[in-house]
This record gives sequence, structure tokens and C-alpha cells, in this order.
Amino acid sequence: MKTIYIKFNSRTEQVRGFYQLATRTWVTSLPDEIYKVPIDSLQILDAQYISYRRATDEEVAKSHDKIRNPFAFVLQ
Repeated sequence: MKTIYIKFNSRTEQVRGFYQLATRTWVTSLPDEIYKVPIDSLQILDAQYISYRRATDEEVAKSHDKIRNPFAFVLQ
């Protein structure tokens, strides 16, 4: 199954989008409000007119770094 990392365009869209995804498919929440979802589930968001964008590679890498080494960001 192919996946994609997304960010919602506003807090309201985030709440609506996360609810729609969590109740209909699986979703993984990462730091900095990044979500990993199956590509096929994007049609759920599109059908509800929930705005989102693809997370940049830099945003995803930064989010993964926070999981792998949470103290690195505190010490900087």
C-alpha cells in the first residue's frame, strides 16, 4: 500500500480531516502536525472538501528526527 505525508491547511481542516481519516481508514500522526495516510484515502478528504497539502521532504525529515532523537531539539 502506497502512503503519503500530508499537512492540513488550517486547524479546523486538521480536526475535520483527522476525524474523517481515523473513522474510515488508518492514519499515523507525527510531530509538527504531519500525517501519514494511504494515498487512496485522499479521496475521503477530497469528497468532504477538506484542504490539505503534501508535506515537504524537509518537514517529514524534521518530524522523523524528533521521534528518533527528541532531546536534540531541546538542547539546541
